[in-house]
Amino acid sequence: MVNITAKSISVFFGKATIVLILLSFNFSYLVEGLTLNTKFRNIVLLISFIFYFFKIILYPRLNILKDFLQYIILGVCMAFVSVFFWFSLSGINVYFTLITATIIITSDLFFLKKVLKYLIYLILILAIYEVFSKSYVFAVSRETQWGLKALDPKFFGGNIGLFRAKALFEGPLALAQFAIGVALIFRDNLKMLIIAILLSVLANGRLGMIICVLILMTHFIEKYNFIKFLKSKKGLLAMFLIFLGAIVSFNYFISEKSIIRLKAALSITDSSNLGRFYYWKTAINFYWDYNIFHKIFGNSGYFRSVIDNSAENGWLMLLLDNGLLGFLYYFTPICLIFFLSIKYKTAHFAYIVLIFLCMMTQTFHLGASASLLYWIVIYIYLLDFKSIKTI
Repeated sequence: MVNITAKSISVFFGKATIVLILLSFNFSYLVEGLTLNTKFRNIVLLISFIFYFFKIILYPRLNILKDFLQYIILGVCMAFVSVFFWFSLSGINVYFTLITATIIITSDLFFLKKVLKYLIYLILILAIYEVFSKSYVFAVSRETQWGLKALDPKFFGGNIGLFRAKALFEGPLALAQFAIGVALIFRDNLKMLIIAILLSVLANGRLGMIICVLILMTHFIEKYNFIKFLKSKKGLLAMFLIFLGAIVSFNYFISEKSIIRLKAALSITDSSNLGRFYYWKTAINFYWDYNIFHKIFGNSGYFRSVIDNSAENGWLMLLLDNGLLGFLYYFTPICLIFFLSIKYKTAHFAYIVLIFLCMMTQTFHLGASASLLYWIVIYIYLLDFKSIKTI
């Protein structure tokens, strides 16, 4: 006979909460593209909060690092104060995802990683389908500087007509960011790392490809004596699969246009990089022109309303939208993990450097999904050090 207890029912509600949050974050654009319904995320997210409420009522215990929970509460308090100084609420995701991250962590972090794998497989299948069919599963429309435009393959292909998969996301950049998050979360899982690289290739995300490959290399260096690993059966198999994957990728997924685009990412004189430097300089000048309150609390949405673009730099956008407080709120945890990594002689510092670089060239923190993955990664790494301290 099954013994049903308040704790077991609470666990069920916790797992259901995680599934609903992932559905709300990762399927909202699909629903919008197919049905024009833009309320899916908010409705499903609200239901997930109700499920979480029942979870807590039935078994009121939070399985989370005490210091991290206090840091989350601090962030929420900062948000309530900061909004009074903002131009708009466009930067609220920076703090709002702290709540969803906390809900997921206290529900069942292990279950999250399990469900996330199924989501990754689905996204991979959809991305491969898009590349072979040269069409998107769906496309949403957005106001751009050229008016209302459908975010279709032609829009993302640019002047060179390069096809870039996006699967369940609004665009290829979000898919590449998701791939980076996957690689950082599953940094010790070879299969997931290879899939993350493949997702970046399918999205033709230059930063995603570079970062995911570097994470894979760090994985080998961290886990194995590299030369000894290459001589082992597992090492030979891994190298064969990587070699085979590279051949398949170059034959089916990587075109000459993709290679040209990847080379351009490393060129200082490339027009997209020159444009990025321009926005960086403009953003710095904007920040220094802020009054003291906006320097501290930010002025969310103001920079984009004037320039009609982001600063092409996550750290600068944090300063502009969320002020010095918001910048330090995101920067402090990676500094802490970096120094803990040096102290305990782990490879975490390498992954943290890669996170820092991601934020230097992309607004990795702005999207709801990417921001959620950011804090999940931070928590998993802090949890690693708790395990090290208890050994």
